[in-house]
Amino acid sequence: MKRYLTTILLFIYFAAVSGQSHLNIAPVFYETKRWTHMFTGAHIEGKHLKPYNLTLFKSCTTSDHRNYDEIERLVEKDGKNAIDKECGYINGKLYYAFYQMKPRNNKYQYIFYRNSSLRKDEPNEVTLVYMEGYVPLKELKNMFKTNKNTDKP
Repeated sequence: MKRYLTTILLFIYFAAVSGQSHLNIAPVFYETKRWTHMFTGAHIEGKHLKPYNLTLFKSCTTSDHRNYDEIERLVEKDGKNAIDKECGYINGKLYYAFYQMKPRNNKYQYIFYRNSSLRKDEPNEVTLVYMEGYVPLKELKNMFKTNKNTDKP
């Protein structure tokens, strides 16, 4: 019985840390003692994402400049393995990145990063987003354009 219960608990744990856990950015979302007190974030999965053909959406935003360089380093490290990428730099620093990672478990994976602190006319913050699901890149970009143009959340 003990062995059975241990197996179930391990399965639940590994299911909970699935998603971006294999990526370099994972500590930003999972090392709660180190990161979460400095972030505002969201973790969404399930029926709320079904209309978008996504299964997981995680985001975090921080205005704690002490973390900017490390987050940028982790994002760029993952970017080396991206199968599609779009990036912009300001003064040699990563301003934004949109990466499509290799599909995993038949799901697309995306990383979005933006360091708004590099522009004086934007908030002093860094935002990191991880998404996975069944939506192809072209559809995902169209959803972002549509939501931006119609002021939907």
